[in-house]
Amino acid sequence: MKIRACSLGIAGATTVCAIYTCFALALKYFPGQTLKLIGTIHMMPKLDYIKQFIKVTPQAIAIGLITHVIATFLIFWLIATIYNLFQKQ
Repeated sequence: MKIRACSLGIAGATTVCAIYTCFALALKYFPGQTLKLIGTIHMMPKLDYIKQFIKVTPQAIAIGLITHVIATFLIFWLIATIYNLFQKQ
């Protein structure tokens, strides 16, 4: 079975874009609750101490979104391409 590399990359990048945007906005508007949630998930309960050092700006959200989307697209595209190369043999 052949995987369409670009379609998989776009699907992965779109998913990461939505999740990243949700978490970035949650961190911007509800930093205390978001850090408690992240601390609970990762078993690190002392994340409340870094709340004062976190500055979520529109530029930080945009740059993070762009870099995460591009990196995710490239990783998923590469995985699909390698998979397709192994399927030829």
